[in-house]
Amino acid sequence: MLQAPIRAAERKVQAFSRRLAFGTAGFVCISAGSAFLTVAAWLVLSREGGTIFAASVIGSAYVGAGLVLWAIALLSDGNSGKQNDEDDPYAPFMHMAEGFAAGLEAGRAAREAGASRRA
Repeated sequence: MLQAPIRAAERKVQAFSRRLAFGTAGFVCISAGSAFLTVAAWLVLSREGGTIFAASVIGSAYVGAGLVLWAIALLSDGNSGKQNDEDDPYAPFMHMAEGFAAGLEAGRAAREAGASRRA
């Protein structure tokens, strides 16, 4: 009976933890890349050489990886936490209840229409 709400909560928690993990990994990569790029910019300004190029490439790679991870975290599928009608075991009962309510409403409307004709 409580399986569907528990599964929905588990999916929401899983989606949140996935976004959090990618966001944190992105932050760490951008932080490391920023440190490398700062050092590389200082080295480029102070002197030219092979180590400077390596530091620039490493820093750019970290920043690029961080941006990709952030994009994955921000653009993750929003439907992963939502439940389809086909997955919901209570969907047939909801449809029956909606039909019952519509029938009751139609009966009341018919009774009111019949009462107004008699009066």
